[in-house]
Amino acid sequence: MAQGGGGGQQMTPEQRIAAMKERLKPLGLTDVQNDSVVAIYMDRSMMAGMNFRDMSPEDRAAKMKEVSDARKARMLKAGLSADAAGKVVELMSQRPGGGGGGGGRQ
Repeated sequence: MAQGGGGGQQMTPEQRIAAMKERLKPLGLTDVQNDSVVAIYMDRSMMAGMNFRDMSPEDRAAKMKEVSDARKARMLKAGLSADAAGKVVELMSQRPGGGGGGGGRQ
C-alpha cells in the first residue's frame, strides 16, 4: 500500500487479498484454509456491503450478525474447526484502524 497513503483510499482486490492473508497469519491456518477464508470474505463482503449505508444502526447490526453467521457456516463447511472459524470471525470483525463497517461518510 505504497500508493497515496490517504486513509479513505480504496484498496484493489489484490491488495485486499494480501492484507487479509497477512491478518490471518497469526491464526496458523493452512494455505487451503487461508484461501477458503479469503474467498468467503471477498464473496460475502461484496454482496452484503452494498446497502449498509441506507440501514438504521439496528438493522445494520442485525445484518452484520447475519453475514457473520453465514461466513462462519461457510468456513465450517470448508473444513475449519469451530474454534478456528470463531477466531477468524473475531479477527476480521476488528477492522484495522478501529473502524466499523461503514456509515461514517454522509
